[in-house]
Amino acid sequence: MLRLKDIDMDMLTTAMENASYDMRWRLDRDTGELELSGDMVDEGLSPEELEERDLVVVEADSHRSYRDMEDFIATLEDERVRAALFRAIERKRPFRHFKDVLYDYPKVQEDWYAFHEKRMRHHAITWLLSEGLIDEQEAQGTLGTQA
Repeated sequence: MLRLKDIDMDMLTTAMENASYDMRWRLDRDTGELELSGDMVDEGLSPEELEERDLVVVEADSHRSYRDMEDFIATLEDERVRAALFRAIERKRPFRHFKDVLYDYPKVQEDWYAFHEKRMRHHAITWLLSEGLIDEQEAQGTLGTQA
């Protein structure tokens, strides 16, 4: 079983946001290290070697990320900003439009980054727990201090 201190949480949250069909992030169950493989990366390990290593594939979840944007928007008091961000995420390419609108509101953008970082850390810990990679007591203790 891994300890949270064994895992680069910044790298894990990056992996959770940037996994794709072409690029796969995998977490080593024994060391907590993350490895990137895929067409856009150097040769790396063969599929057989990856299978032997018992690495856990890190998946991106765009639905969760969209809900995070909705949840953040709901926290905003400024109706004008809230409306602009809701319109942005209702368009095609909602993530791009959301970021574009944030550029017009530097304080809100700063608040988003803090909110997003906290959310992604929470998602990472709950994912590690669901995969049986970390101890539930350690996870709950850490999640409790983030509330």
